[in-house]
Amino acid sequence: LRAATYMIWGAGTDVGKTLVSCGICNTASLRNKSTPGSQVLYYKPIQTGFPQDSDADQVASVCGAGVVSELGFHAAELNNDEVADFPKLVGGDKPHGTVVTRTEYAWTDPVSPHLAVQLQGRPVSDEEIMKAVSGRLNQFYDEAAGVNGSVALVETAGAVLSPAPSGRVQADVFRELRLPGILVGDGRIGGISNTMCSLESLLLRGFDVTAIIMLDLGLKNDEAVRAIIEQGAYGLGREPPPVFVLPPIPKRRSSVISESSLKSWFTQSDSKFDKVVKLMHKAHAERVSRLAGAKEQARDVLWWPFTQHGNLAPTDVGVIDSRQGEHWSVYKARDEVGDVAGETGILSKQYDGSGSWWTCGVDARTHPIVARSVAYAAGRYAHVLFPQQVHSPALELARRLVAGAGAGWASRVFYSDNGSTAVEVAIKMAFRKYMKDHGLLSLADADLDKEKFVVMALEGSYHGDTLGVMNAQSPSVFTGPRQFAWYKPMGHFIDPPTLSLSDGRWSVELPEGVGGEAPSWESRSEALDMQA
Repeated sequence: LRAATYMIWGAGTDVGKTLVSCGICNTASLRNKSTPGSQVLYYKPIQTGFPQDSDADQVASVCGAGVVSELGFHAAELNNDEVADFPKLVGGDKPHGTVVTRTEYAWTDPVSPHLAVQLQGRPVSDEEIMKAVSGRLNQFYDEAAGVNGSVALVETAGAVLSPAPSGRVQADVFRELRLPGILVGDGRIGGISNTMCSLESLLLRGFDVTAIIMLDLGLKNDEAVRAIIEQGAYGLGREPPPVFVLPPIPKRRSSVISESSLKSWFTQSDSKFDKVVKLMHKAHAERVSRLAGAKEQARDVLWWPFTQHGNLAPTDVGVIDSRQGEHWSVYKARDEVGDVAGETGILSKQYDGSGSWWTCGVDARTHPIVARSVAYAAGRYAHVLFPQQVHSPALELARRLVAGAGAGWASRVFYSDNGSTAVEVAIKMAFRKYMKDHGLLSLADADLDKEKFVVMALEGSYHGDTLGVMNAQSPSVFTGPRQFAWYKPMGHFIDPPTLSLSDGRWSVELPEGVGGEAPSWESRSEALDMQA
């Protein structure tokens, strides 16, 4: 958040993705020429066909002399040349702000990254890529944060769903960053579909798209894409991205576009790139403002469950920007984390220990799979009134539950719409079975009313907010006659063991009266390993 940072996506190969990066970097650096300390970073995590084909070198050539060109160790192994001297291809004698380009991982074969690894070796994991990207962006923020005009671009390889070196699609690999995106659409025949499919793929993974940029190839694809977006293709509740159209790329007389033709194209595109850069800064500022103001706005309009609002300090409110597996990305302001947050605040990774009340326990790799399954179900079924109705997912899930968790004792599945009513149903079923097994159903109502039914539950447990299950909870600040006038605890409540992290070790604390040695572990994964 400390500087405007965007991911450049493509709706296909050869759609002009790197030319768009060139134009944005060139325009941003020209705007920064009188702003000391400002910086433009072009970062290419994955490059194939290297060093003959280098997107970073193309950006550097467009932005002119004085560009700082960096190579990661992996890419540097393939580059035996000295540091290149980049002429002022477009800028002429115009002074630029500082521009840094970097290529991180590279292979010589001009093929998809996963195939390049198969042909050449030198594999890198998704985790290594993410660590490198995060590290270089943090360095950029340390150098340029707080300086107006600073921009960082992270350009992807190929199309939105092209494989990373691991073979996993890069939209899933980069999902953790959740950087807002610039989508370079496809102006060719079939490009309308390519562009809209790419946009949907990004939306399904929770990416925001700030703008769509397309080359004018005479087919008016930009007009069609704009019309489809206006019909609701970007969903509800968010401002749809504008669609910018750029002049067609000059026709080649050989395998290389001439320098004069490129200069002419960038000159024609100047005004469009200026609008794009202004939009990028505006959208970034609005995002920071929304996050920074969310705490106070939420305190004014929200009534949270299980919260004593009179004792709630602003710092007690968590502002969630996104989720990745078991972790949230949480907004933190300077008054919470110190100067590292700068003027804008930062996004901090935070472990969701309760799985958002035991509903989101999937890891980072499973998360997008579940999201796509939910999207499919919503698109196909929406909401189905369930009594005496059935559909395929209900049958398949029931089969799996009976064969899995219910193996040996269950034959049917009862679906409920939330945890609280599910516990209510379970209690009703348990009482009904007890009454049947003990011959109580034959009693007269007056005699049955004399029977007392209680449950066994954990001290401090929570089962939901509906009336019945609240009576299956022990007295606490959240239950009791002051909170719930009909509250009447009907259970035997026992203290559970607890798990905590102290001095670097995960330890179990046994309740009073329970003997034996409490175990401890060095890592959370060991402590939660049910198979050990």
